Amino acid sequence: MDKDAFLSLGIKVTEVNEKIFIIHGNNRSRSPFSNAVCILDRRRVIMDTGCGLDIIKNLANALGIDTVILSHSHPDHTGGTWLLQEIGQPEILVPRQGSESIASSDKLALRFVGDDLAELWKETYLPVTGFRDFTFTSEYGDLFEYSTGENRFIAMHTPGHLQDHYCLWEPDKKILLGFDIDLSPFGPWYGNPESDILLFRESIERIKNLPVEIYISSHARPVKPPHFMKRLSAYESVIDERNATILDVLPSSGAVSIEEIVDTSPIYETNYILQPDRIMRYGETQMIAKHLSHLVASGLVADEGLGRFRRLDSTS
Repeated sequence: MDKDAFLSLGIKVTEVNEKIFIIHGNNRSRSPFSNAVCILDRRRVIMDTGCGLDIIKNLANALGIDTVILSHSHPDHTGGTWLLQEIGQPEILVPRQGSESIASSDKLALRFVGDDLAELWKETYLPVTGFRDFTFTSEYGDLFEYSTGENRFIAMHTPGHLQDHYCLWEPDKKILLGFDIDLSPFGPWYGNPESDILLFRESIERIKNLPVEIYISSHARPVKPPHFMKRLSAYESVIDERNATILDVLPSSGAVSIEEIVDTSPIYETNYILQPDRIMRYGETQMIAKHLSHLVASGLVADEGLGRFRRLDSTS
């Protein structure tokens, strides 16, 4: 199958080589959708299923999918899994770290936004991703290797975005599937309770050491050297830029609460009065809280108690 054959199905793709194709997700692969990677080898494999139910249905009916490999638990990456299971019963591999919740909307809601926002998250976010509960075949962990025939992929645990986030490395062809280390101008996203800035940095460092020739992410087009390292460095530097922005918001005399900082929206740059999105606000609150924790530990911010913070000047 070639690029034209995909186009005849109404599916936009980027052909990486004769067996590996990037399936472009709906909404230009931006959340609540993502790219999928389709491997047409001795086994027909799809990695992540969040490209859109219409695309998933066409793929499943035209190709027959043997295996689904999910990179992490976010529904914009897993939304079409139930439909593939309904059409063809493929084997479904999920990360070990998130296996207790990855297939359950109720468990995901509690994991990602807590009890207060769980119902709102299920009612507003899940329908646009197409997610429904599914069952999986098996779990995988760090350094798990999966052969599709002429290609083999090694799982690399890269937490930070989520505790169960993985990249997949094809060492023979030097192709790295980075998924939500997506190199977007927005920068790293770590807006769930389990997300972790330091682990995100460690994961970026881990993939920096690979001799990557082609980098494939979930929300952008593939990148090749020398642009890969430049994009990765710029992506990571956003974390430091956010630290600086949050420091600028903090007063050096008096103190402000996290909620007051969130009101200024230093990360999303939105107006929560005009756009009162509780889920978005929750994610930004989570990210700001992680930055504040780091800034306090670095001696740049003082925690005044009762959830209030102030900037420490060099003379403080």
